[in-house]
Amino acid sequence: MFVLNDDTIDMAIDNICGYIVELVASKTGKTIEEVAEAFLSSETYLLLSNKETGYYWDCMGDLVDKFTAEIAKPDPA
Repeated sequence: MFVLNDDTIDMAIDNICGYIVELVASKTGKTIEEVAEAFLSSETYLLLSNKETGYYWDCMGDLVDKFTAEIAKPDPA
């Protein structure tokens, strides 16, 4: 029986992160390392990894779109 607890949520978050990084890397032509670094420092990742937001239940396509839009913004230098 499936039980939603911290371990299953953590596993879901890890799997979602891997999926998003791989998908965005393949769509953008960037390396997995570049995208992983950008994702782990993104607002999208902060929202996803915060269990209180429930983003681990959201549509992964929406999370991909949110992250893609986030990395498309120019760096404020």
